[in-house]
Amino acid sequence: MKPEPLRSDIGTLYRSDSAISAVISAVLILGLIVTATTMYQVRYVPAWKSDAECSHLADVYEDMANLKSQIDVLSVVLAANPGSQVPVSVPIKMGGGDIPVISPGRSSGTLSVNDNGCGMWIDANNATGMLPYSSDVSLTGLGSISYRSCNNYYLNQMFEYENGALILVQEDRSVMKLAPAITLQQPGETGISMTVSAIEVTGDKRSISSNAVEEVRLTSDRRELLFSGDQPFSYVEITVFTEYPDAWAQYFNTTSDGAGLNSSEYAVDVSGTSVKFLLVGEAGVDDITLRVRKSTIDARLDVI
Repeated sequence: MKPEPLRSDIGTLYRSDSAISAVISAVLILGLIVTATTMYQVRYVPAWKSDAECSHLADVYEDMANLKSQIDVLSVVLAANPGSQVPVSVPIKMGGGDIPVISPGRSSGTLSVNDNGCGMWIDANNATGMLPYSSDVSLTGLGSISYRSCNNYYLNQMFEYENGALILVQEDRSVMKLAPAITLQQPGETGISMTVSAIEVTGDKRSISSNAVEEVRLTSDRRELLFSGDQPFSYVEITVFTEYPDAWAQYFNTTSDGAGLNSSEYAVDVSGTSVKFLLVGEAGVDDITLRVRKSTIDARLDVI
């Protein structure tokens, strides 16, 4: 007796669609995940990172504002004790913009001391003739401290401290965020009083790039009285040499208007990298009181 041949199920297997359906479903799900992830990375993450880097720049502004405040305090300390040497360390958040888990990468920044030059020259004139500012004490090379961002998404900015002022620079525009220690007043119906407290930043020229927290070490050095205010003038011209003349020109215009001066009493002229601020008293009358002081602060980057 012959055994029955085994029945083949090959045809049945070929006709089954269950395996194909599983593969198609897996491919569709994988494609959906890839599409959703791509849209998430392209559309949402850059916007979140840009907001995070913008928030970091706000933190940097607070740090640089604190740096200016500390220098102002050291200047006051020098006024009380001209020979005192008080050290202060100011931390600066160099990088930021990280989003935990989602996108932990951080932006970075460059912190510099005396990378840009800033200076000032003052000429005074009385009714009898020109009295040049003392050539024995120079206000050129006042120094600077700056932070420049290196963002991945948000527009880069720079904060520069020079001669007591904190300036925000964005592309080719500059604006003074915190004013220098220069006061302009009209104490009476006539006469103008002006006090200039120049800030000189000394220390080795140095820069550091980082995405961590770096420190600027400040030390009060000395203070000098350059003009006592005993000699009145009829004409005062202050020339500021700076990489950001627009910010200084706006400051002088705003300060003069705030002091109640009219267009016949002051003028502001921008020429290249210099800004000239002119004060004019009444004709033939010495009615401008000028006081000029200079505080010297040593600034160094603490690098381990």
